[in-house]
Amino acid sequence: MSSGVWHPVRRRMVERAAESPATLSDLAEAAGVHLNTARAHLSVLEDSGTLVPEQAPPAGRGRPPLHYRLADDFALPGPGLAGLLAAAVMRSGRSADELRAVGVEWGRSQGASGALEQSLPRALERLGFDAVFEDGELVLSACPCRLVSPGSPELVCNLAIAVVEGVLEGARSPLRVSSRSHDPARRRCSAALAS
Repeated sequence: MSSGVWHPVRRRMVERAAESPATLSDLAEAAGVHLNTARAHLSVLEDSGTLVPEQAPPAGRGRPPLHYRLADDFALPGPGLAGLLAAAVMRSGRSADELRAVGVEWGRSQGASGALEQSLPRALERLGFDAVFEDGELVLSACPCRLVSPGSPELVCNLAIAVVEGVLEGARSPLRVSSRSHDPARRRCSAALAS
């Protein structure tokens, strides 16, 4: 676990906790790992705010066990391309610039059929984001950055912005990303578009 990249063990643990609150033993079993290995992954998931500990109701002698559940503001992302690409780049040691180039190229290939208000969100939804236009801004939510790259969440945001830039270029739009914000704690990014 040398990098913060979303790890298959963590994903299995999160998937198990999404079904119902689970003990450490339940999470380790679901992930197919030893308890000590599960503890290390659980620490990352707690630190990122993905899993939340809760005291189980008393059931006999001794201290009740802790159960872990998915945080209220967290939904398990689908197998979005954003997560896959960010994980691949982190594991391969490639640069953020290379990830950006891939995002722009992929965005260009999406073609902008119809209004950008529809084509941009559609392209980003293919990556696993929820995307809408709000008051002249493109707002992305349900960002998988906390899972994919908790140590460098900006990688996934940068990929999404690169896709936006690519879609705009591919559509020959005069619009460009004029400003952007990134809030990994809320799993939300936004980009203002201007000529």
